[in-house]
Amino acid sequence: MVFYFVQPGETLFAIARRYRTTVHALVTANRLKDPNAISPGQALLIPRPGERPSPPPGGVVHRVRRGETALTLAARYGTTVKAIMLANQLAHPEFVEPGQRLVIPEPPEPGTDWPMLGRDPRRASDSPAAPASPPSHRWTRRAAASRGFCPSAPVTRYGLVYVGLGDGVYRALDQRTGAVRWRAGAPAARAGGGSGEGFGAAALPAPVVYDGLAYYCVPGGPLRAVDARKGAEIWQVAPADALSTPLAGDGIVYCGHEGGVVAVEAKTGALAWNARLDGGVAQPVALGDGRLFATTEAGTLWALDALTGEPLWRAEAAAGAPVFAELVVALGGQAFDALTGELIWRRTDLGGTPAVRGEALCYPGRWVDLFTGRTVAEADGEAPPAGAPHLLAGDLHLWVTPEPALVAWDAARRELRWSVPLPAPAVAMAPADGWIFVTLADGSLAAYSTTASE
Repeated sequence: MVFYFVQPGETLFAIARRYRTTVHALVTANRLKDPNAISPGQALLIPRPGERPSPPPGGVVHRVRRGETALTLAARYGTTVKAIMLANQLAHPEFVEPGQRLVIPEPPEPGTDWPMLGRDPRRASDSPAAPASPPSHRWTRRAAASRGFCPSAPVTRYGLVYVGLGDGVYRALDQRTGAVRWRAGAPAARAGGGSGEGFGAAALPAPVVYDGLAYYCVPGGPLRAVDARKGAEIWQVAPADALSTPLAGDGIVYCGHEGGVVAVEAKTGALAWNARLDGGVAQPVALGDGRLFATTEAGTLWALDALTGEPLWRAEAAAGAPVFAELVVALGGQAFDALTGELIWRRTDLGGTPAVRGEALCYPGRWVDLFTGRTVAEADGEAPPAGAPHLLAGDLHLWVTPEPALVAWDAARRELRWSVPLPAPAVAMAPADGWIFVTLADGSLAAYSTTASE
């Protein structure tokens, strides 16, 4: 039995890292009600490697059969040995026995789902599945009474679509029928009276679905974690004011706020770090190669250590949401070296947040080389305005035009594949297997089938 006495300024997250355990294991072993309420001098029991932890919320539990190891289970479930060892405090991947219950973290690759803004922590906005046919409208979900909020970007996981609508309430809806599975959250103020995306704007931050939990923050309210399938609240924390769109990756949830960026442990809400920068971070952040990238309202692009929040570099940059593309971090018409922050190229005729496909940055109607900024493919006709919703889906690039319409461009053939009118201007969209979900400026969510048999 090992006891540790908390030192001044320490967090439960830092203690868990030091002893190669999890925050959830520390919370369970010490029966802590609030992981952020530990105090200097407090004695904590440290779980030993190999102790069987209680499953964290949202996790899949597997009962070990004879001959199974962490290696075979990682291959079976599509996750990693390291993730299984960390989740279960295993000292060695073969130190498991028949009958033992192991927590199996979700695979890092979401398949055809779109569980967060931009689909993955890099914000690459690239889905492997192309629509089999032009979209056909199937259903629309509206709030009973709008409170003036612009709906969030939708995200998809587990056969559900998660979205905040015009009343400021977040919902999980059945993808096929639009039936409400659960609803959660009530805005602290009407649009314009709270602080959503853009600090005072009426847009709702997009939710995130990660390893069985859904995360969202209503304007003026805390960051909440709920069971992604049932909606039961797991925890809520208010680590800073005016939280923006969350991002989840490597066991941590990140949010921009009025003073910088905050990070909390995904299963418990325990504070990992809070980085104070040179201004508010209203735009979504991006994660890649152990670095978190954020742009402030002061016009600075920051690279932070994703585990500690320590600044690695900063550079002057245009306003916008960054995306991580291997060795490059890009925003607007600029590309920076992800390791040093050195400006690689700049173009004044590009705007908005690009998608990433291989060595190309993909803007609506124009693809450019990741390392040089030179145009490699361009659509005929007038390009949509900068900032138009867009994403990559298989061999197609989808974007929204001002008409409004949803169009599909085949980059290989350099031709327009189809165009489908929309009932109102689009805010954002997300695909799933056989579906495209679009939030509209009237506060609603529209579902379109992309399977001919639907």
